[in-house]
Amino acid sequence: MKKFKLPKLKINRSNSNNIFSYLISVLISSLILAIVLISLPLTERVTSLATYDLVNKNSLYWSKEYILELNTQDDTNSKQSIEKSRSILQKRLRSLGVEQSSVIEQVEDEKDILRVTVQTSQSKELVDSIIKSPFIVNIVTRKDDVNYEDQENPLTPYLAENYNTTEFTRRNFRNIYITKLKNSGNEYSYFALYKIWPWEKEWENFLNGNVGQSVGVNIDGFVTPVQVTADKGLFAVPISATEKELAQVTSILYNSGVMPLSYSVTSEEEIMVDTPEIDYIKLTEGILVAILFIYIYLLLIEKTPKDILIRSGISSVITVAVWIAYLKISDTPVDIFLLALEVITTVAVIRIITENVESRMIVTVLIALISSLCILLGSGYVKLFANDLLLLMIISNLSLSLTTFYILNIRKSLKL
Repeated sequence: MKKFKLPKLKINRSNSNNIFSYLISVLISSLILAIVLISLPLTERVTSLATYDLVNKNSLYWSKEYILELNTQDDTNSKQSIEKSRSILQKRLRSLGVEQSSVIEQVEDEKDILRVTVQTSQSKELVDSIIKSPFIVNIVTRKDDVNYEDQENPLTPYLAENYNTTEFTRRNFRNIYITKLKNSGNEYSYFALYKIWPWEKEWENFLNGNVGQSVGVNIDGFVTPVQVTADKGLFAVPISATEKELAQVTSILYNSGVMPLSYSVTSEEEIMVDTPEIDYIKLTEGILVAILFIYIYLLLIEKTPKDILIRSGISSVITVAVWIAYLKISDTPVDIFLLALEVITTVAVIRIITENVESRMIVTVLIALISSLCILLGSGYVKLFANDLLLLMIISNLSLSLTTFYILNIRKSLKL
């Protein structure tokens, strides 16, 4: 009986490469299609298993006006102090990420006031903490004639009137670093570490003279007792923050400048929010139609090579789709008008950097530099736009590289 032999399949190297190229092309095409579908409006209605809805930031906005009465009675240079107080408040609000704010100096009934107006999507609790607390820091020591263990008066250790003031204020410290350390209960909680200037020998002498004793940190009339340890380089003050956001607010209050004047909030009033109402669906349709007409026009006038138009067009689609898909999946609140500006800017930049390698490198570096400066020095919407644009430049360059590989792979697999 003859044995049956299976025929040998001969697969040469060129065929295997073509199959691999074809599979890669199909995989990339599927991935692009999936991202585009997620990014398009109303695609969240396709399935109930996952939601891909763009979160409009408009519903998160609130607006409020605060009236702060400044204590300028004992100040010999009140004008300079008022201006510095106004500047510090603005810096604190910018550091928190408040989108719109204004701090206006006024005089009412012969009293110096600051009228602070905010419109933001940030937490009301965090904004209140930033505005309502002057956060004036003083190191204090215990009075000899006060019973700090009096159980009938549990607030005694926390009242500023029960302490002696010292010469040490926030100005004596280089930086206040907020971090988590183990507390007396052997659990991690937030502490403020006071970092001294190299030349502050008086502070070292103060700590040496109070080793093993309790001193206090007076902030706006409330004292936090601190036990001075033998470790001279460590002065850790427990803070009341239990969440990361509150700890960040405390860091902002400590490190945004020394408030020269104390003040009190005399009134606060909710005011109407003024944000542009933009239909996300109509805006998306308008942007898509505009981009489509631009590329059709460029194709018809034949001023730009087709290869560049194809690469820039596909790169634009991938970049915008990835960005919007990320915003949807991560549930990131979005300012719709800001998103429109980001998309238009990104499409224009991609069109520029597709021309040649030199312009790509120069334009990318220049935009990255400008965006970084705006992130460091800007505030409000400028800072948000710069931060998003920096990320979009990274995505656009990756998309351009992927598009170049994708087109070459398509041509190779289809032998075009």
